[in-house]
Amino acid sequence: MNSDQLIENTTLMHKDHRNWLSQLNFYQDEIKFFQNELASVIQSHMGSLSIIESVDEYKGIFLKKLEKIDDLRHAIASHESSMAASYVDSEAFRKQHQEIRKRLLAFVEEFEMLKKNFKRFAAHND
Repeated sequence: MNSDQLIENTTLMHKDHRNWLSQLNFYQDEIKFFQNELASVIQSHMGSLSIIESVDEYKGIFLKKLEKIDDLRHAIASHESSMAASYVDSEAFRKQHQEIRKRLLAFVEEFEMLKKNFKRFAAHND
């Protein structure tokens, strides 16, 4: 890989990292919003054990999603640090970048399904 390609790859990967972190910030904000909706649902249905159990289940799911967000942030930060150490031209580094991309896409897909189900739950128990 020549130096121009290396610079271009580094620039593109850095842009990916910024975009990914921005996406993760958005999902973290959405989870905070959903957690507030859970509080509203539980206030409306204090006597319903099944609703309380569902709310508790969603709380646990949201906490796991926040942990995944933190794990992805850590992987991105580590990858970004490796870029600064000039490992960008290695095959292993590019594979690592693709793996982080796959993990993020899987997270987004899971989150979108969770969001759809949660919105249905919240609307039904409003």
